[in-house]
Amino acid sequence: MRQFLIPITAFILLVAGQLRATPDPAWIDSYNIIWDSQSADARGSMPIGAGNIGLNVWVEKDELLIYIGSPDAWSYRGKGFNTQMQTKLGRLRLKFTPVAWATEFRQELDLASNSIVLSGKTTGGQAIKLRVWLDAMQPVVHLEGQSDSPLEVAVAVEFPTGLAMAPHNPGQTYAPLNREGRLDGDAIEWWERSPAIDEGRNEYIRRFHVEDMAELLPNPMANRTMGGRLSGAGFVADGTGQGIYDGREFKSVKLKSAKPLKEFDLCAALRIAQDPTLEQWQAQLKKLATAKRATTRADWQASLAWWQGFWDRSRIVINPGNGPNDPAWQAGRNYQLFRALLASNRTGEFPTLFNGGHFTCEANPDFRNWFECQFMAQNQRLVYWPMLKSGDFDLLKVGLDYYRRHIELQTAWARHFWKVDGLAFNEGMGIYGADWGPNPEGHGGPEHLTYHKVSGMEFAIMMLEMGSYGGVDVRPYLPIALGYLKYHDQFYRAQTRKLSGKELDDHGHLVIFPGNAIEMYQQTRNDACTLSGLMALSQAMLDLPAKLLTSEQHAFCESFRKTLPPLPTRERRGHQTLAPAESWKSASTWDNIELPELYPVFPFHVYGVGKPDLQLARDTWELSFEHPRQKRNFCWYQSLIYTADLGLTEQARELALGKLLWPYYEKGGQSGMRYPAFYDTHGFCQRPDFDHGGCAMVGLQEMLMQTVDGKILLFPAWPRNWDCEFKLHASFNTTVEGTFKAGKLEKLTVTPKSRAKGVVNLLEN
Repeated sequence: MRQFLIPITAFILLVAGQLRATPDPAWIDSYNIIWDSQSADARGSMPIGAGNIGLNVWVEKDELLIYIGSPDAWSYRGKGFNTQMQTKLGRLRLKFTPVAWATEFRQELDLASNSIVLSGKTTGGQAIKLRVWLDAMQPVVHLEGQSDSPLEVAVAVEFPTGLAMAPHNPGQTYAPLNREGRLDGDAIEWWERSPAIDEGRNEYIRRFHVEDMAELLPNPMANRTMGGRLSGAGFVADGTGQGIYDGREFKSVKLKSAKPLKEFDLCAALRIAQDPTLEQWQAQLKKLATAKRATTRADWQASLAWWQGFWDRSRIVINPGNGPNDPAWQAGRNYQLFRALLASNRTGEFPTLFNGGHFTCEANPDFRNWFECQFMAQNQRLVYWPMLKSGDFDLLKVGLDYYRRHIELQTAWARHFWKVDGLAFNEGMGIYGADWGPNPEGHGGPEHLTYHKVSGMEFAIMMLEMGSYGGVDVRPYLPIALGYLKYHDQFYRAQTRKLSGKELDDHGHLVIFPGNAIEMYQQTRNDACTLSGLMALSQAMLDLPAKLLTSEQHAFCESFRKTLPPLPTRERRGHQTLAPAESWKSASTWDNIELPELYPVFPFHVYGVGKPDLQLARDTWELSFEHPRQKRNFCWYQSLIYTADLGLTEQARELALGKLLWPYYEKGGQSGMRYPAFYDTHGFCQRPDFDHGGCAMVGLQEMLMQTVDGKILLFPAWPRNWDCEFKLHASFNTTVEGTFKAGKLEKLTVTPKSRAKGVVNLLEN
């Protein structure tokens, strides 16, 4: 057999041995997910991922199935300008004769290597072990197996046929799925290829009259080709087929073992690219597949090393001695499980989608709620905020660079529509780097999104924070941060001049009108979201090292900051609170109702623990709401984060358990998903709900550590009876690692040591 094949038992020992070199890997091992029964369908899948690939892995009716997803797998759906959908690359199906798990079954997610190990026994008592893993450096999937006695192995690549349905309009269909497959000798090749001319892009340019900036509009769908090549030594062609899975028709291309095997290694090389011809794409794919055949063992070692480094970056381990019967322990486990999902997009071209990521697994796995919203920024931001404190700057860069790539386009957009020298990203961002449905003035189309540009400000602050937290060069991102300040200065001076003849109000302040208080309030004046965002962004610019800004830019940021009016307040239930805005024309009454008056707490941290007027912000949380629905604790609702940032420990504790264990911490809570970090928010955003998971991560981080004015505040909302082992990242390129046990901080390591003097233990103060 091939020299690079590592027996399953040896590979487990190798993983354990290598990771024992880290300080204490027991926290990783204890979080492994183990199932002793097969799954009913894809909703019972277990995920792994790396690079820009994510796999859903499950065994159903004695067959192993794997969905292959990617944040870059965008499918052409005809000339509609926002009909492109992120779809699966395909489904693998593996079958053994005799049945591999007829009498015993075990499926384990090994977090240390982010691989899945399956084991079982045939009716004759013969043992089989199978490992599914992803190359962390290249888009290559490996299925390695070993059996006590030879087995017949059959494998197929399956992809759907027919028409793609429009999720929110069942009567409408889009273009037929253009997926093809073939046998190339003893290998399977399959692909989906978009036309050379993207009629959707052309329609967008015509409909929104942006011909003048057409050359700046990206063209990501032209010749976009995605698919893979599957082969394995000892496997031969086995024809084609068709069938129905989960109510959906599919066609397949198949291989089988030429004879029964005791060991095998099936390898699927994947490629997503805009090669000019299909033949060029196939040649590059075959080149990758051939190269990876010769380096499997080295690739496994490199992948192990990457995951070892990933898990060493950060962690939050709660009640490590208690085990899985403790809800707090489960909350810590789910935090890490979800972080591993985020690690499946380190090299992607596009951000991880808030509504399912690339792990969707419905009966139609290409289905997702709000697919036409594409990169809805208010949801996307929650996927990326936790990456600062977890130290996952390589993952964060993918989300931030989506904005960076479109600086020139957005600058031209602002000049074209608003006659300003700046930029501001609309809320509804699409695959072409611009609003997926703008109104004739270039703002958001729907009334609740027209002037909603706050989420892009959050990404701009993340860009600057990444420089402080991770030492990343922020200069490529500065045009976005500076552009946001210039847009608000010039656009709203012009708007105020039209209405009053003056650029500023009687106090020399900007007037942010017309505006939106996120999605809830329309036609607002001086909304709390925009004002607090501008306060935070302008201060972040002034906090940059002096060499990064010219004297003129620094002076502008200072003068701009002085024109910002104070945040609006109002009396609610007998107390003074922050207000959503000074005034508004209308307010939403549907389920999508937020607490915009608390944006000065999160994400913009004008108020919070260690800052002035904390009680005002606490009263806002307790009393300002219009409806109890504004304090929900699932999906994008930020209740956990608010209570953590306000130091409300007992409320934060309950909300953290509810959020991280959703929906099982709720009385009678049920989920349609088997994996504990596949959050099912029951139709709010697509399951697995990624903005729910990101929000949960941020909340737990904020309970444990906050940074305020250069200080590092430990345990601002941490329950004294939750033991914890942690490692998080802080500003000024700092890591904070410690052990909290029996109500006391037993160990603390701050790197660099000079930052230790800025640490404040709030449970001892």
